[in-house]
Amino acid sequence: MAEKAGLELWAKTYPGLVAGVFGFHEEGDKASLLVEYLSGCNLDEVLLTSPEDVLQNALFIMTQTVQDIWETTCADVPVPAAFMAQLHRRLDAVLQIHPGFMRPEKEICGARARATRELLDICVAAERDLCAPFSVLIHGDFNVNNLVYNHQTQRLHYLDVHRSCLGDYVQDVSVFLISNYRMPVFEAHLRERILWAMRECLAFARSFALEKGDETFEARMALALARSLFTSTRFELNPAFSRGMCQRAHYLLERVAEHCGRPWREFRLPDQVLFA
Repeated sequence: MAEKAGLELWAKTYPGLVAGVFGFHEEGDKASLLVEYLSGCNLDEVLLTSPEDVLQNALFIMTQTVQDIWETTCADVPVPAAFMAQLHRRLDAVLQIHPGFMRPEKEICGARARATRELLDICVAAERDLCAPFSVLIHGDFNVNNLVYNHQTQRLHYLDVHRSCLGDYVQDVSVFLISNYRMPVFEAHLRERILWAMRECLAFARSFALEKGDETFEARMALALARSLFTSTRFELNPAFSRGMCQRAHYLLERVAEHCGRPWREFRLPDQVLFA
């Protein structure tokens, strides 16, 4: 069972991060798992309801915990970028909900806009030159509601770790960013809290990339965010919101496609795609 394996992996690697396994029973194609109860609040609840100082502390604990995990598990094993492959695997599910999201080629005032298929093909080829220079143990589904913050113990805990593996830290960062972005909360003061958390997370990841000399971080992040934005639309039924996510994904794919042929260390993620 993938969840049990993930819990055992984290318990061995970083004790106290995940729930303990109290019991496991498997019979045929069915299995049951009894795990420890983790007290605290999901991070999305902290983000929306906690006082400002608690939120700031929760983000500090999160980034410090994640950095410690990355430093502890960092291995000199390059990880090929595979964000476009992930997008392709979920594309049919997206198109079942939003059949119009595959853009045809267009020309507007003499400017050519590539078709979605062409953009994806170009970015698949670009990914062959984009490799994380090292691997770390990642959550695999670093969604804001898969994190539990305990203010009393000042600890962070992980939930739903069945996808945990050695991989590219950009994967977890991009999932965290877009899980915040797509929260259906539009009150101005709450939206500003969400954007603040996203900025903090992105700045933290950039600092780590700089410290480790990761020269393709920005390009991989663009593709990872495009993947998360595009594939997350299958969960969004608000037409305007989901189309906006799709358009932002296309914008990122366009920026990567335009940069092909130039050194990837010169690429810069256009932050406005998240914060504008």
